Amino acid sequence: MPRWLDMTASRQLARRIALDAGMHALAGLVDFMPRMKQRMNTCRLIEDVEYARHGGQILRLDVLQPNGPGPHPALIYFHGGGFAIGSKRTHRALAAAYASQGYLVCNVDYRLAPKHPFPAAIEDACAAWMWAADHVKDYGGDSTCIGLAGESAGANLALAVTLACCTPRPEPFAIRLFERGLRPALALLYCGFLQASEPERHLGSGVSAMAARIARDAARSYLGRFAHQPDAKHALADPLCVVEAMTAAPDLPPIFIAAGLEDPVAADSERLEIALKRLHASCTAHYYPGETHAFHVMFWREQAVRCWRDSFEFLQQHQPVKS
Repeated sequence: MPRWLDMTASRQLARRIALDAGMHALAGLVDFMPRMKQRMNTCRLIEDVEYARHGGQILRLDVLQPNGPGPHPALIYFHGGGFAIGSKRTHRALAAAYASQGYLVCNVDYRLAPKHPFPAAIEDACAAWMWAADHVKDYGGDSTCIGLAGESAGANLALAVTLACCTPRPEPFAIRLFERGLRPALALLYCGFLQASEPERHLGSGVSAMAARIARDAARSYLGRFAHQPDAKHALADPLCVVEAMTAAPDLPPIFIAAGLEDPVAADSERLEIALKRLHASCTAHYYPGETHAFHVMFWREQAVRCWRDSFEFLQQHQPVKS
């Protein structure tokens, strides 16, 4: 209840609050599903680990530690929700899917808009990366082998952190990552909302009015008055555009792209694939006919099963679990 009172006080949209509450209720029900119980039995859940503080606010993540001896390759997971809703709790089932494959997963909470607009979320994502670089070894993880993953807005953050690690940038929170010199092992980007700004681009592009409104609301709450005309200080809100503007290939890790072809933001994934291939960067893209946004969370669907199989194959190729 305090969560939704706080969202109300911060003038969060009522439909978002209702959706967030529904997501949390569903997450509680998922815990009782046999498949979820099976996955959780393969790992140890360590909840509410502090990874940073901002203005007295404690930022937390959950660690899902696989059973058996390490060191385990690690993944940092950023949840979706238009930068405004969702949490590590609502996305525990996704984190558990990776943990069941032998990956130590850091499932991250970050500050949400509109109470905490850009750059709060990417600042927190970068802080989570720095924490993981320093601490995954304390949980049996391999600090030299850390990947990034996320869906929707979380994919935006995962790509932005990848760029901060691999390319010199002016943002203070990005400078620290580049100077650390630790490159991600890979990045998994599902249904990426990879350009937060200029939501008007969705109008008249075959996207429904409702989907266009959701994109507009996300852009306004995250970027405020810069939603339609972002400046250089807001570049990492649009990591897709940063990649598209590159004229030379940085040392990017292998990147996995997954999107449903009926997803309103599928074009972001397609644009990223084109940009990465132009740069001759390592990229594997999969598109799933008939599927819409975040279809992969519906584990029972045939295409979702295929998507997870594709992603696990990619992980085993580029960040294998040692037997």
